[in-house]
Amino acid sequence: MLPTGSLHEPTLRLFDAAGLTVHRQASRALRAHVDFPGIERVVFGKPREIPGLVADGVVDLGLTGTDWIEESGAKVEVVHEFQYSKTTSAGWRVVLAVPVDHPARTAADLPAGVRVASEYPAIARRYFEEELGQEARIVHSHGSTEAKVPDLADAVLEIVETGDTLRHNDLRELVVVRRCAVQLVVATQADPVVRATAEKVALLLKGARAATEHALLTVVAPADCWDRVRQELPRYWWLLGGDPETVVAQATYELRGVAEAITRLTQAGAVQVVETPMRKLVTA
Repeated sequence: MLPTGSLHEPTLRLFDAAGLTVHRQASRALRAHVDFPGIERVVFGKPREIPGLVADGVVDLGLTGTDWIEESGAKVEVVHEFQYSKTTSAGWRVVLAVPVDHPARTAADLPAGVRVASEYPAIARRYFEEELGQEARIVHSHGSTEAKVPDLADAVLEIVETGDTLRHNDLRELVVVRRCAVQLVVATQADPVVRATAEKVALLLKGARAATEHALLTVVAPADCWDRVRQELPRYWWLLGGDPETVVAQATYELRGVAEAITRLTQAGAVQVVETPMRKLVTA
């Protein structure tokens, strides 16, 4: 089961990059299929519903958020976690926020009985009762949570990616309550066939994610400089060949370190370095 809402499009892009393209008759169709052994059909649902449906065996696999797994209390097992959200390549946060002019600087500064609006009443109660030991009135919000302040609530416990929505509603983040990510889950009692399929899907999705963070460098170096160039290669590299005068090798690098790597390789004697984008980087 794949999520609708804010995670819908980035999840479809990830599946496409992994070679697991989701085929459906129309863009709003809630049923689809993927050409991959072990996956009979694909259905879409709200992230908040997916943990319970997986736990109850209605669907075998699901992609949902850490927040909804905790909020629902569903008994599921996480196969793998993926760091992405609607607008970023990272996860998101569940935060406690107050009006910008509120005197509180920490959660402990909030008065007893503070009204807190949230789409996550279970997480909110657990945070105040078990982690803070404070009394709070939790107002269950079903959307537009930021608008509940100040008439219905004094603070909000809400998800943020960039924080723009809070700022546009004159709220400021007080504390991060939870850090969340997308999680591929199966039921705790899932049979071995389902678990095996989940692991295969996770491997392909991980490979697609890793490819976006890495590049392949092809390095050409004179044979008499090869020893120096080889010292600048990462732990894993492979020799493509060459001739008595030239050596050609390849290695993968994290994108954030590519510029520095190219500089070091050329300083060591490489005469050519070619950077190639990657579609998948699968590590077994």
